[in-house]
Formats: sequence, C-alpha cells, structure tokens
Amino acid sequence: MHALVVSYALRDATPGEHAELCEQLAPAVAAIRGLASTTWLANPVTGRFGAFFVFATKPDFDRFVASELFETISSHGSIHQLKASDYSISDRPTAVTDGPVSSADTTATVAAGTT
Repeated sequence: MHALVVSYALRDATPGEHAELCEQLAPAVAAIRGLASTTWLANPVTGRFGAFFVFATKPDFDRFVASELFETISSHGSIHQLKASDYSISDRPTAVTDGPVSSADTTATVAAGTT
C-alpha cells in the first residue's frame, strides 16, 4: 500500500467554504481507481487543511498524482502553499494498530498469529 499526505493553507476562502468544496470533491475522489481510503484534514486554528490518501499500490498512487483530478485540486484558487508527500505503508506494524494494509500481508500476519 502507498500513502499520500497533502497539506495546504487557504487563500480567499473560509473554512466553511473549504468544507463545501471538499464535499463537492468527495464523490470524484471516492471514484479513484485503487484508492483504499481518504481522510480529510482540517486545523482552522493553524490555518492548515489537507487529506490523507491510502492507495492499494504504488502504481495506483502514481496514476492519481498524474491525473487531471489531482492537478485540478492542486491548482484550485483557494489552495495555497500545498505540500504533498508520499510514503510506503509498513504493513506489519500497521496491521497491529488496525490501520489499512494490503490483503496479502494481512493474511500472512494472521497466519503467523501476530494480530
């Protein structure tokens, strides 16, 4: 599995307007091939917002960051100072803490009796 953490500040938008934008984008994001989950992030106190995406595979992640949808989100007029970082997910410790893991590694972890 592969993760993408995106964070950004708002420009010329209120947190409420941003929440509406996220709700409008959510169906398109949910339809992304290979996307296991998305968690939308908001910290109005610091003025930082973002999302935590988990993809089934690295190629699924690569396809998303090269997509028109990601470009549209990244270049939206209300998004400023965007930072995007990607990570491989360490399946074994993630399975222990009930996080998302690939089904192949989960099966191996369960078979080993480590869950």
